[in-house]
Amino acid sequence: MDAFIWDARFETGIPLVDAQHKHLVDAVNTLGNELLLGDVTEERLQKLFHELAEYARHHFADEEKMMSDKAVDRRHRDEHVGHHRQFVEQLVGLWKSRAAIDKPAEAVHGFLASWLTVHILGEDQAMARQMASLDRGIQAEAAYEVEKKSVDAGTAVLLDALSRLYALLSDQNQTLARINQSLEERVEQRTSELAKANAQLEKEQNELTQLLRKVEEAQQQLLQSEKMAAIGQLAAGVAHEINNPIGFVNSNLGTLKSYVSQLLTVIAAYEGGNPQEVEAARKAADLEFLRDDLPSLVAESQDGLSRVTKIVQDLKDFSHVDQAEHQHADLNVAIESTLNVVWNELKYKAEIVRELGDIPAVDCVPAQINQVFMNLLVNAAQAIDQQGKIFVRSGVDNKEVWFEIEDTGHGMTEEVQHRIFEPFFTTKPVGKGTGLGLSISYDIIVKKHGGRMDVRSTLGKGTCFRIWLPIEGPNSIS
Repeated sequence: MDAFIWDARFETGIPLVDAQHKHLVDAVNTLGNELLLGDVTEERLQKLFHELAEYARHHFADEEKMMSDKAVDRRHRDEHVGHHRQFVEQLVGLWKSRAAIDKPAEAVHGFLASWLTVHILGEDQAMARQMASLDRGIQAEAAYEVEKKSVDAGTAVLLDALSRLYALLSDQNQTLARINQSLEERVEQRTSELAKANAQLEKEQNELTQLLRKVEEAQQQLLQSEKMAAIGQLAAGVAHEINNPIGFVNSNLGTLKSYVSQLLTVIAAYEGGNPQEVEAARKAADLEFLRDDLPSLVAESQDGLSRVTKIVQDLKDFSHVDQAEHQHADLNVAIESTLNVVWNELKYKAEIVRELGDIPAVDCVPAQINQVFMNLLVNAAQAIDQQGKIFVRSGVDNKEVWFEIEDTGHGMTEEVQHRIFEPFFTTKPVGKGTGLGLSISYDIIVKKHGGRMDVRSTLGKGTCFRIWLPIEGPNSIS
């Protein structure tokens, strides 16, 4: 079973570079399949290191020559070349420290998988896009700046987290290489110095444990970052929903200001005591019209402000900024709040059909469940090309509640259905999605809440996601 499926995500559009990348992807998949069958022999490991050295020698030289010939911005070139040097140093470190590593083939596989994700899916794609811009006559500095600004926020956070993990692996392996060399020298001298080196190794292992804990924290931050990136995409829609009532309230206030001015003029005429001026002021103010229009003007303004208040309350309910722990929540109310928050994404694409049942409160983290609802609703709208329907249902079955979000969109093939929960997998165009929405949703429902996610889809007819959640929390169902 291949861990990396070669597809458009890996392609840069540069034939030589893509051919070399595919060779490395094939090598990573081959090593992964060999690891599934058992330990990799020392002879096979030596052959693998030789292949990787040849890959680095040819591939890096070719890429660096291309960047130089194309005159790619020096800031990108310097960083890119520096990462090439780091790859070589890491490879040498792994080779020297392989005897000290419990499972060296797995370490090499993890290192190459990180390299594929961080360098090939990130930096090499950026290089290719800048070269394409240069071919179109764009200046190198401008191409570099455009590339920096065009990176998707969710993708940038992900690649940054993976880059830190890659750097962590690199530091670990280089440290092991240094320790191994030091041990060989000290063994020749004194056994007591070997004990000292082992104590140092234990200390560094503790430090590594702390670093890994920080990586886990970074993964949690990534989940929040994906939520914020999704909310950012909806911000314009929410602003539009608020601006409409604010617009007519502002217009009404302008009219009300005019009415007040007229009424003050009438009052001033009465205070002057001149009957002719009073009569003239009354006619100018058209008091009969004001009596009819003023109440409706105020009522309309109050309605507009009530709409704004409702939107703000829905946003607060959606984010649950003050409710980050498990609690019993009415998820019918939660999905209604989410529908209001994403309404601008839905209203032009679909009619919302509510079929919400009578369900009990559920022990959960409401903000996380709202994030799942948002991902599924936005995906449903994006699956509808022109106009369709989105069905929102809920119910209870024994010790669980369930929610369904079904669309009448274009549906999915069986192959796509099998991969939708994989991290980074997306059918959307490049730059339109991180491939993390459903993966994070699955993690929230299954791993954090002990629930289930089911999907059924028919190509050309639509897709239905069903979420199951235990009423009394993750540990309540045996």
